[in-house]
Amino acid sequence: MTTPPHIAAARGGSIWNLAIWRMAWGDQRVLLLSLAALWGAFPWLYLWLSAQIEMPAFQDVLLKVIPADWQKLSGVPFSEVATHAGRVALAFVDPVVVLAATVWGITRGSDAVAGPLERGTLEMTLAAPVRRSAVFLTQALATTAAAALLCGVLLLSVWTVVAFGPWAGRVEPARFVPAAANVFGLMVCMAGLSACVSAADSHRWRTIGIMCGFYVAAILTKLVGRLSGMLGWVGYVSILNAYEPQRLVGGDDASWRLLLLYDGVLIGVGLAAYAIGAVIFARRDLPAPL
Repeated sequence: MTTPPHIAAARGGSIWNLAIWRMAWGDQRVLLLSLAALWGAFPWLYLWLSAQIEMPAFQDVLLKVIPADWQKLSGVPFSEVATHAGRVALAFVDPVVVLAATVWGITRGSDAVAGPLERGTLEMTLAAPVRRSAVFLTQALATTAAAALLCGVLLLSVWTVVAFGPWAGRVEPARFVPAAANVFGLMVCMAGLSACVSAADSHRWRTIGIMCGFYVAAILTKLVGRLSGMLGWVGYVSILNAYEPQRLVGGDDASWRLLLLYDGVLIGVGLAAYAIGAVIFARRDLPAPL
């Protein structure tokens, strides 16, 4: 069997061989470019569509028609949502952003171990003089760096559309930096948890299924916690309680302090999961290739 070029290049190299880096970035290149294009265009389309509804009409619907009890779902009072900054902030909780961030984390995290093991390429990679921890860490760093790049694209797109779009001059673009940083925290968290599950599994599809179930459970527990008075404590077990970008656009010190709390939880969980996954991968027995 012919040895793939990136594996052959790794042989005889150090644990930081550039061939492993190229392999990690090559595996995520298509998804990275696709999400970069999506997040680069989405804020412009979103704000253009939002601007079609004049602010007085939007405020009338939000403050007079929608029941006040529904404010529990928004995470912030409707009076804050019914502003230019609040309407822009809704873009960060739109499914296009939230689901894309989650898809990135689960897709890339599940490919840490279970993916190449299922494809039969992990054994060839480890046949080179490279440590398991180096392979795992390289994939984690590439995933995290690409997540930061994607959030940079999202922030740049939001910044430019706020500065030059339909509401130019009405909102300070810098107010949305904490919100973009919260998106990054979600991506790191989901990627770390997915990589941890992947490190113990041999089938990528099963890892993805487990993480999808976890994500749905996190959404449901968050909703139950917000809507149920008796079961309000349930919401605290949801990791998604730390994802509240719409609460981070105040443009004051309170927004940054809240970001430190939210991203401290999200990134902390993600890094802890990565560390556990690295230990699992370093100690586990790998099944023989079929």
